Amino acid sequence: MSELGSGPAGTARTRGRDRLARGVAVAVVVLVVVVGAVLAIVTRDAAAPDAQGGATPDIAALAGPLADQTLVWEACEFNEDGPPIPGADTSNVECATIQVPRDWLNPDPELTWDVRISQARNIDPADSDYNTTIIGHPGGPYTSGLSFSTAIQLYTPELRPTTNYVSFDQRGLGQSSRASCEYQYDPAGGPAAAAQAIGEACSEHPDVATMTTEQAAYDMDFMRLLLGLETVTYIGYSYGTWIGAWYGTLFAENIERMVFDSATDSTRDSIQHNYDAAHLARDRQFRLHMLNWIARNDAIVGLGTDPEAIWERYFAATADPLTSLAAQSAWTVVSGSAAFSSPALYPAAGSLVASIIAEAEASTAPVDPTELTARIVARTDLPDALRAIADERLALLSATPEPTPGEMIQGTHDYVIEFTACTDGQWTQGAEHWADFHETTAEVAPLTAQLGLLITPTCAFWPTDSKMPELGADFPETLVVQSELDSMTPYEQGWAAGTGLPNTSLIVVDNESIHGVFPYGTDAVDLPVIEFLLGGDRPADTIVAPGKPLPFEESTYESWWPLDETGAPRDEPQFTDPTIAAETAELSVGRP
Repeated sequence: MSELGSGPAGTARTRGRDRLARGVAVAVVVLVVVVGAVLAIVTRDAAAPDAQGGATPDIAALAGPLADQTLVWEACEFNEDGPPIPGADTSNVECATIQVPRDWLNPDPELTWDVRISQARNIDPADSDYNTTIIGHPGGPYTSGLSFSTAIQLYTPELRPTTNYVSFDQRGLGQSSRASCEYQYDPAGGPAAAAQAIGEACSEHPDVATMTTEQAAYDMDFMRLLLGLETVTYIGYSYGTWIGAWYGTLFAENIERMVFDSATDSTRDSIQHNYDAAHLARDRQFRLHMLNWIARNDAIVGLGTDPEAIWERYFAATADPLTSLAAQSAWTVVSGSAAFSSPALYPAAGSLVASIIAEAEASTAPVDPTELTARIVARTDLPDALRAIADERLALLSATPEPTPGEMIQGTHDYVIEFTACTDGQWTQGAEHWADFHETTAEVAPLTAQLGLLITPTCAFWPTDSKMPELGADFPETLVVQSELDSMTPYEQGWAAGTGLPNTSLIVVDNESIHGVFPYGTDAVDLPVIEFLLGGDRPADTIVAPGKPLPFEESTYESWWPLDETGAPRDEPQFTDPTIAAETAELSVGRP
């Protein structure tokens, strides 16, 4: 899940930082089938798709003549936004472009979008050993998902001999059809001027109106149809759990089972609640997990052994607006937000925190934020790959011009995660609510405030009558996997999905902050997922699995309240003792 609502701000320099921040966000099918022709052009009344429950939409009838298209398979060209992950096998992968109705709710076969799909094909579905085809979604939606079929194949070697894997570029992304809207605003209109201009322009754009999660769910079922499959299995991560809930609600009878990893609370009507909760969860992870690691590793980071003292020293050092701005830029330039998705990057984040404190405390005269950012980045210990990215971003940051006073700012907006978030369900409208919300939130989430994430979202100016479909008793068998200190899809959201969706079970990982859990590398987490995907029963009770030790450590430490057997969220303490080892059974490390 990317940072929702982080659209352009009111200056060119801030918009440059936004572009940098978006750059940090990190990451079907060889069967050719001719389906029976439908000669008539079909309208909404003929097929009656019902987003609020009822009969499964007749995807073939809605598609009309498009249901008769022949898939042409060819070699894939994965772009730089979504290349296969290291170790993924692409030898059995081909790609095709399908034509889908531009608007499934009012389909016209003359008005279409292209959707690019990939398939890692291992077995003919007619083979008696065939198990299933998995459609996978990596989340976002902010980058290409075309190569994700190869990732799911890599994650599930036990399934590969009997399973095919499908993924796709969601409409609006990668090699699929895209939409955008033009906007302009006067930066003198205040901090919400850009969001308001974008929201008002994009919410009225007819092409943007079709870039929704609901429409993408129809696209997924159309893939199933064109592949000649009666049913599919679905795996989604982060936002992929949100689109999975739409898919499972609309097309339950066409889905065998689903796995939601790092889940949004899809028992709610809109995704605003996830945006609201992520601010507190980010600071919670920083305070209770990252700073505890920094305190335990004083020999490496050099900031002492008291996490509360490190917290106070950090915010004292960055209390000045200019040093705070430099800290914000440094977090962005060194891809610091990636540490909030993977604790493997805690050493780099710890070095960044130490560098910010050292450079800010050493600055006795007024500072130039860009120069201070460069000094902070220079002394931060980064892996080679992040160092190269940081050097590029520093150059971009230095070259971003200040706006000309009185100049209207014009732009083109194609940020698909906002298109989907804003159209999937109504957000609280208007700037007044958000000004109050952010003022209150800044008091309890100071890191989030410093990172510049408390800005009025575009969705605050985007009216819609759409909402999550009503959940039914026929919702597919589903397994939710969630880490306790995930800041992008906060624990409370995943727990609500895992215990509130029909026919759903929950696996939680105690004392873990990773975003995107499976495969985790331990039997306690991975084996129940694999057994479920192979056709076994989902766990009858919530599984609370132990987290793995963090970098340079051999034990797992308690970072929040210990989870009981239900996994229910607890009240949040301000700080925890970093030296208390978690009381867990010895880890059984299985799959790599």
